[in-house]
Amino acid sequence: MWFDDLFIVLQWWSILFLVGACAFPLTKRLFPTWFDRGYFFAKAVGFAVVSYIIYILGTLHIAPFTQQTVFFVMGIVFFVGIAPVFFHSSKQAIIQNKKRLLYWANVIGMEELCFFFLLLLWSWVKAHEPSIRGLEKFMDYGFMQSILNTQYFPAMDMWWAGGYINYYYFGHLVHARHTVCSYSDHEFFYRRPDYSFKKGRFMVYCHSKRCAYVISCHSCW
Repeated sequence: MWFDDLFIVLQWWSILFLVGACAFPLTKRLFPTWFDRGYFFAKAVGFAVVSYIIYILGTLHIAPFTQQTVFFVMGIVFFVGIAPVFFHSSKQAIIQNKKRLLYWANVIGMEELCFFFLLLLWSWVKAHEPSIRGLEKFMDYGFMQSILNTQYFPAMDMWWAGGYINYYYFGHLVHARHTVCSYSDHEFFYRRPDYSFKKGRFMVYCHSKRCAYVISCHSCW
């Protein structure tokens, strides 16, 4: 039913929002002169930083690729971003930031509304042709399946028994990480990595539109 698909979209958006919220303290320091302090880039920065840390931890066999590890790394990224506020800001500055809460609520609300509309729009478009075929989609599907079934990296090659993937797959890891966060039912995404693959394409579209918008706004600011 259509409301089942809508629930999946809402579920993915909620995790996207959480990733952006965790990375926002970092983007505020990276883009201090931008009108939204880089909030539009927060999701992209969160994807890159969190996924890279998870990849390093998994490659060194320090932590497995699990939902708990993903949320733990997201918490670390958030703490690193907010730590300077408490250690280097005065009490008066913290109070002043609280007074700007309404402003940030309006900015974040507007940007999240735009992002959710784009995500919903592209989900509706893709729903008319959800099949995975053509180009490298079968390979992408296989990579997603291998990553979701692994605990440490590199992931096993789905075509070479006993071998590891000898190909760049960081983008697949980014979307697999999002899938691990989105579903508590592991059997669902183990058997249906096509959801991860298709939703990953939606996210690329939405992020490209977001980044283009915020860059144009900053140029005119």
